[in-house]
Amino acid sequence: MPTRHSYPEGVPCWTDLAATDVDAAATFYSALFGWELEKVETGTTPYRMALQKGLPAAGIGAAPDEQPFSVWTTYFAVDDADAAVDRAKEAGGTALVEPFDVTDAGRMAILSDPTGAMFGIWQAGTHFGAAIVNEHGGLNWNELISDDLPTALPFYERMLGFTHKTSQGLSGPYTALSIGDRAVAGAMPPPAEGIPNNWGVYFAVENATDAMEAARENGGQILFGPMEIAEVGTFVGITDPTGANFTVIELATAID
Repeated sequence: MPTRHSYPEGVPCWTDLAATDVDAAATFYSALFGWELEKVETGTTPYRMALQKGLPAAGIGAAPDEQPFSVWTTYFAVDDADAAVDRAKEAGGTALVEPFDVTDAGRMAILSDPTGAMFGIWQAGTHFGAAIVNEHGGLNWNELISDDLPTALPFYERMLGFTHKTSQGLSGPYTALSIGDRAVAGAMPPPAEGIPNNWGVYFAVENATDAMEAARENGGQILFGPMEIAEVGTFVGITDPTGANFTVIELATAID
């Protein structure tokens, strides 16, 4: 079982859903992934920890009152949240929510890059992030969609220490973002008009077609797929009943 016990700085370590309807979201994702939802105390808004095989996989919380939509947020591990926010500002980013403590679980902030894509940072306390990844119901990949990658990529290099390499994909150029010698995230231009700059979230599933049908049966909508990429896997884009977009992937080969 692919498990994690810590994350180096710059690696995506967590994702959570800011939902306009927490109960509806919890019902949908429990049916889709088999998550068990456990209420936890954050000291701020109601929050539910999604457990897969008893291990933290993701989170679901209430969207702020001023946010009329649901969205998945990608969090990157950092050693010092305050220092990371300073680097982000120096590199042209914006702090949407300044660093604050989440009880003793950790310290976080919400930022946007210079192209407007929103993301979070997480300085681990008692909670280091997702403990189960790359299998059914676990986080698998995080992907930046930006219409100005020449501006966005230097920002992430400076703030999080990414290096990047661009190659030709099936539908156009695709950029792998790496920490050390390991690709930890991706980046690409918007695949269609009208898509805002954002960080997309991928979850692994055992069978993409079954996940697509389960999503439909439980009130979700299908954005695209199934779409197969040789040696990578089969993808399905989904909108949950609260309006949040995400992607599931049936992996071609197991990933540790």
